[in-house]
Amino acid sequence: MRDEEILAMITARKQQGLIDLLDKYGGLMKHVVKNTGNFIEEDIAECMSDILYTVWKRANKYDKVKASFKTWVIIVTRGCAVDFLRKNVKHGNVVSLEDIGEVSATDGFTRLTENSVISLLQQLMPPDNEIFYRRFVLGDSVNEIAKISGLTEENVYKRLSRGKEKLKSLMSREGYGYV
Repeated sequence: MRDEEILAMITARKQQGLIDLLDKYGGLMKHVVKNTGNFIEEDIAECMSDILYTVWKRANKYDKVKASFKTWVIIVTRGCAVDFLRKNVKHGNVVSLEDIGEVSATDGFTRLTENSVISLLQQLMPPDNEIFYRRFVLGDSVNEIAKISGLTEENVYKRLSRGKEKLKSLMSREGYGYV
């Protein structure tokens, strides 16, 4: 089934659209959730339910000019997973990154610690380092970052794009693999 058809069914409030979404992207969504934090199987199922509800609510806000449907689903999935973790941190169900020690960047590459990530972000010039911290560590939306920093959303997107290239270069220079 094509993305346009899935989106049309969801915006028309047909539950078959969510079923087709899960058939097509369910594995990817589950992978994104698992890689966002420490989830147990029961939490993954609950988080997936939250994701489907959010897609259902926000489907009419999808803008094909900004991203493909698949990318939008990944962004919604990651946002919901981060929100789920934040909610559970308040209840003490999530282990802090400080308690984990090292986090593997990816199999076969040098291990990347939380301090290494923060060190790399600090090498970016202000306000780029704050934008990255807010977007990828705190999970703030581009809209929220724009309001806080006094920049336009377009400028925040440009800074994120350019900053990613700088971070790739910094990671390569420091000996970390980048996927």
